[in-house]
Amino acid sequence: MGPLRWPGLKGWKDGRPTDFGGRTADGWHYKIGAELERGSVVTVSVAPEARQRAGLGYGQEEGYTPSAGVTFHACPDADTVYVGGFFVHGDGRFCLPLDVRVGNGPPKRILISVFSGDCPA
Repeated sequence: MGPLRWPGLKGWKDGRPTDFGGRTADGWHYKIGAELERGSVVTVSVAPEARQRAGLGYGQEEGYTPSAGVTFHACPDADTVYVGGFFVHGDGRFCLPLDVRVGNGPPKRILISVFSGDCPA
């Protein structure tokens, strides 16, 4: 999505949840790094209708509560990687709608398959 990349995310569509994360009492925590092109600012938000089911976990300490949104700020002269991932309640499979805003531009809705096969467009 523009200057933001999640390497390996497309493989989640048909992948196995246990290859990317683990189950806890409240759901599944999946690890995936976010890569941001130098000088970029990107805000990612879980769509309002999905916030009861999913969250984002970047830049927090262990034991965090997943958040509805994260703003990534890249270094001015180097691409920047953020460690973190996604959280999904329940069985861990979900078509996750995200709103992605690059800089001050308008948000764009994307749909990520979190081990759910093809998601409806």
